[in-house]
Amino acid sequence: MSHVLALDISGLPRKWINYEDAVSYFAKDMVVWTLGDVIATFRGGTQNDGRMSVIETPSIIAVRGKGFAIERAGNVILTNKTLFSRDKHMCAYCGGLFTNNNLSRDHIVPVSKGGANTWTNVVTACVKCNTHKGAKLVHECGLELLYVPYAPNHYENMILQNRNILADQMEYLKSGVPKHSRVWN
Repeated sequence: MSHVLALDISGLPRKWINYEDAVSYFAKDMVVWTLGDVIATFRGGTQNDGRMSVIETPSIIAVRGKGFAIERAGNVILTNKTLFSRDKHMCAYCGGLFTNNNLSRDHIVPVSKGGANTWTNVVTACVKCNTHKGAKLVHECGLELLYVPYAPNHYENMILQNRNILADQMEYLKSGVPKHSRVWN
């Protein structure tokens, strides 16, 4: 099932919402602008003039109010699920493709050597390569990085959540994704 892409009033992606939540925002007059094709139609009661009330929601809506304030924008949270998606489930050392169960988070500069748990210091590694590397630096164990880590932005994060993204939603999200992103590959 598809979801509606909810943006703040500046156009920054905030979250995926279900059709019912989108209709609720319309009914509360919180939708500022919309994009995309209509993907859901809700019919309500009969109005005084005999017409049935109808609310349609397109695939992308910009919402004002709580939870959608521009100043609430923050960094993309680093989770293994999002990390593995960013790296397309590819081990940064051997290049193999693996399922989540066979992957781990590797710190390029190990935490024990002062490395941070940040997007630019972590990569996806298979269990075998991560075990081989251990708490060493890459050059100390004979491994090489096959790709450079980077911090995804909000647009890419919405794609990395691995939803059933509609074509117009993907077009909107990709417009905010930098060219160095692996989303383009």
